[in-house]
Amino acid sequence: VNADFKRFIWHLWNGVGSDIEPIPQARLENADRQDVVDRMVQKYSTNAGTVAVQVLLNINQNDLAKKLDLKLQEAGSGR
Repeated sequence: VNADFKRFIWHLWNGVGSDIEPIPQARLENADRQDVVDRMVQKYSTNAGTVAVQVLLNINQNDLAKKLDLKLQEAGSGR
């Protein structure tokens, strides 16, 4: 789990995708899970969930990405 979390953070500061601006490494160093979520919301606002899905796909956590994507869709539809 910790290795996956480190890979998740690595993708956030090295770039998730060409259209997603990275979070500076200094803002993520020594950050715990809650800090990372806070920084993602600060940086990506309402798109933080979508960015998280993309990072999960990048680190081959496809099942988690699918579950999160479904939850985001449910939340967006007002359920």
